[in-house]
Amino acid sequence: MRSISIRDSADRILDEVIVRVTSGHGGNGAMSFRREKYVEKGGPDGGEGGRGGDVIFVSTGRYSSLQFFAKKRTFRAQAGEPGAGRNKHGSDGLDITILVPLGTVLTDIVSEEVLADLVDEGETVTVAHGGSGGRGNASFATSVDRAPRYCEQGIPAEERRIRLRLKVLGDVGIVGFPNAGKSTLLSKLSAAHPKIADYPFTTLSPNLGVAFSPNSERITFADIPGLVEGAAEGRGLGNKFLAHIERSRVLLFLVDGSSSDPDPVQAYHLLCRELEQYSEQLAGKPRLIVVNKIDLISAQKRTGIRTRFVHQGIEPLMISALENRGIDAVIERGLALVQSAPVPPREQVTRIYKLKLSDETFEISRLPDGMLSASGRYLDRIIHTTDFEKPFQVTLLDQRMRKIGVEKALRKKGARDGQSVMIGGHVFTLGEETTTKR
Repeated sequence: MRSISIRDSADRILDEVIVRVTSGHGGNGAMSFRREKYVEKGGPDGGEGGRGGDVIFVSTGRYSSLQFFAKKRTFRAQAGEPGAGRNKHGSDGLDITILVPLGTVLTDIVSEEVLADLVDEGETVTVAHGGSGGRGNASFATSVDRAPRYCEQGIPAEERRIRLRLKVLGDVGIVGFPNAGKSTLLSKLSAAHPKIADYPFTTLSPNLGVAFSPNSERITFADIPGLVEGAAEGRGLGNKFLAHIERSRVLLFLVDGSSSDPDPVQAYHLLCRELEQYSEQLAGKPRLIVVNKIDLISAQKRTGIRTRFVHQGIEPLMISALENRGIDAVIERGLALVQSAPVPPREQVTRIYKLKLSDETFEISRLPDGMLSASGRYLDRIIHTTDFEKPFQVTLLDQRMRKIGVEKALRKKGARDGQSVMIGGHVFTLGEETTTKR
């Protein structure tokens, strides 16, 4: 498949964006007749138009951000080329392939339909299909009409507005209040190099790091921006990124052992409350409790913190990320929990199913302004493929609509001569002998 690729070009996070995509218009069919020396009355040889390109989203692990879409939010596939004489088929339009990070959920803005949840490498979804090419006059030749003087226009492109929402993929999601030491822990766990400094909200975007056990078993950690009280209701930065840990199989609660307001045990329960308010499913994930910065407190205080947790049925890990103490235990315990935890479900893809109607089925409805409207699969197609500048095509359209009973159905609903009606998305004037486009 030929394609044009759109690649990410930034390193900062953008986790939700709305884009507009348009597939390619189908190429028009050609009306042509064979003209060669010594060939008398050459027959029709108009070729078909090419098919328009599709809009395709593809997931890739090479990118972790939707930042590319901050500058470009409109994408259009290539239109099909028109047909030509000598039965030449127009070239098909190029598809446009848009690369997105793993964990991207695509939702149609209008219908609220979840189109895809792209989790695995190389998954694809076509969100807008290119229009098919119109037929040339050679396709309409019959024993009765050997020289048809009409052809079809290509089917119009599809246009959609799609919401892209990124949910970071990590085996273990690290949650904690600002300054708990999440970025430092991640840097020690893996080869990641997140920005680290001694002030709140250092992490303004999720960071991913990969760690390996002594047996070379792989585990991915996701450092989520610090929560604040009320994050579940949208306060602070927390609510914006809570969705990212929905993908995690295990949650690592990181608390600051040197903090007194709140103290480590209080901080843990505050974090639990925020997660419960945001999502019961999220709060029910397997968890690992880690007390950080033990290098800043006395042995007596470390024992007191541990004892309080144990009395609540919790066995915490006591570490110092800065001094690289207890890091192996975090990897070992985290890996064991991940291996026994269920795989998080994907976003449920919804489909809006419609009854497949026969070609000649159409519906009559009344628009808000009172105008009658006729629409159907076949009816819309013959309207879209008609060139109203060519009398032969208009006559053919009129014959087709009369054959399936469009005018009769409109009159039955109360339409009168000279009245405007909507047919296949175009306004027509109803007449006694013919239905003409206004």
